[in-house]
Amino acid sequence: MTRLVLLRHGESTANAGDVFAGHLDVPLTPAGVLEARAAAAGLAGWCPDVVHASPLVRAAGTAAIVRDLLAPDVEVEHHSALVERHYGVLQGLRRADARARFGAEAVACWRRTPDGVPPGGESLAMVHERLRPYWHEELLPRLESGRAVLVVAHGNSLRMLLAHVSGRQLREASAVEIPTAAPLRPEVRLPAR
Repeated sequence: MTRLVLLRHGESTANAGDVFAGHLDVPLTPAGVLEARAAAAGLAGWCPDVVHASPLVRAAGTAAIVRDLLAPDVEVEHHSALVERHYGVLQGLRRADARARFGAEAVACWRRTPDGVPPGGESLAMVHERLRPYWHEELLPRLESGRAVLVVAHGNSLRMLLAHVSGRQLREASAVEIPTAAPLRPEVRLPAR
């Protein structure tokens, strides 16, 4: 039985505009709402005991849609540790404009290397550390008790959560592509007790 499903939010207005959203609270597009419904349809027959979500509206909205279709009696718990990484000077910029302004190499380094930090923002390694208490204190105890958990968050927070869940190295986890609203069922590596 699948104990953990990770789900990136459906398409947001920032995704549609090819904009770095980060901590900006952007809504789902109509296509994103349909993606969330399709994700729930793809999970039909699986019922989460617990739903965790980032409080940012694109993830919270996706979580609410999926929960309503799979397990309407389960409360959605919002966890600030699950928010998207802070993109600093890149937030609100279109990707093409960011590459033109800062250089394609710098933007690529900031986006997908564990220690790349956009000015004023967070590195992936910082997001990984931010998620450590959530993994150990919130998610892991529920998984160890046999509960089925749905986590709805963002591309980068899910990449770094995968590093905790599966024991992947940060560089490997940083390279994982996570499409919008495509459920992931990672193999959970529980620590030896």
